[in-house]
Amino acid sequence: MLIALMLGAATLVDAATQAPIHDDGTCAGLSWVTLAPGEKAFVERGPDFNVLRFEGPAGPNDHWWGVYSGNFAQVRGNGPILLEVDGVVVRRATENGQFRGYLAQKGNWQNHFFGSVFNGTDADKSFFARVDFSPRGQALCTKAG
Repeated sequence: MLIALMLGAATLVDAATQAPIHDDGTCAGLSWVTLAPGEKAFVERGPDFNVLRFEGPAGPNDHWWGVYSGNFAQVRGNGPILLEVDGVVVRRATENGQFRGYLAQKGNWQNHFFGSVFNGTDADKSFFARVDFSPRGQALCTKAG
């Protein structure tokens, strides 16, 4: 019985919850992300990381993309640089020749941007107009916490 209660409690801790939203966005650790119209953000908290998942206006089955926030992403930014902004380098991540999103890194802090909104081309740069790595973005993150 005790084990069943412990497993139930662990499930509640790991469940996705609505991400804190203010100023039309949410904090992804290294970056501030502005939500698109009709978009919702949910957060899954791990022991030393968060994963934000973004849901489009069509509802729960409309998962366009997500971002990992932590120090140990499961991908490497081993591809070409997509962009550099505010001291953050954003590189394509590939594994076995397959595109796996983008790894943004500054020091040890990482954001792994992934999902069907990305295609691995320079056209993806336009997406990052809604991602703020600047001191202003960090101030919004501080306000969120």
